[in-house]
Amino acid sequence: MLGRVLDLLRLTERDCIVCGNEVDFSDQGYVCEECLKTISPVHPMDYTPLEWISSYRVFGRYEGVLMECIKVLKFRSVKPLADVLGRSMENHIKEFIEDIDPDITTYVPVHLRRWWSRGFDHNREILKGAGIEAKKMLIRVKHSKPLAQIDKTGREKAVKDAFRVQKDLLEGVEGKTILVFDDILTTGSTAKSVAETLMSLGALRVHFYFLARES
Repeated sequence: MLGRVLDLLRLTERDCIVCGNEVDFSDQGYVCEECLKTISPVHPMDYTPLEWISSYRVFGRYEGVLMECIKVLKFRSVKPLADVLGRSMENHIKEFIEDIDPDITTYVPVHLRRWWSRGFDHNREILKGAGIEAKKMLIRVKHSKPLAQIDKTGREKAVKDAFRVQKDLLEGVEGKTILVFDDILTTGSTAKSVAETLMSLGALRVHFYFLARES
């Protein structure tokens, strides 16, 4: 099992990084099952309108167990946690999908350089864990350091004109309702950049679903 292999290579923690209890190494080896069971949608959640975006939903707050799982997934490349997070949000995102009835579901992609360093696209893997079929529609053409390390002004510059639609899918955007998944909502700069790109190509509506939102 992956968790045990990582443990033998000393690439895991021996205790849960959240509560300190013993970790079951059969899977991911960082967060214990009891902590994982606490991941659930947060209600109520305040919503502030985001430019270019018709509506959006957020699963939870970027804190506690959810935050630690996202950080380990992204910065330690622990892929099994994508499946855990996907299964946690599955019912919540599917309710949203039923409400908005999108023609296309896609996700905010990582830059190719980050894909090579990590070995996978975490947003795509989370959606797979939720049983959501998503189309790889967007390409990230600008590389930057992790947005968590950049202030609001820097984020806006980093994501401006950072995305384009794959050439063979350009004609499929016009008149469509599109749902885009991303892991974290902070300032909304990334989401607005993506939505502006899609709307400029004739998308009818762009909706977003976020796994977590920073306070």
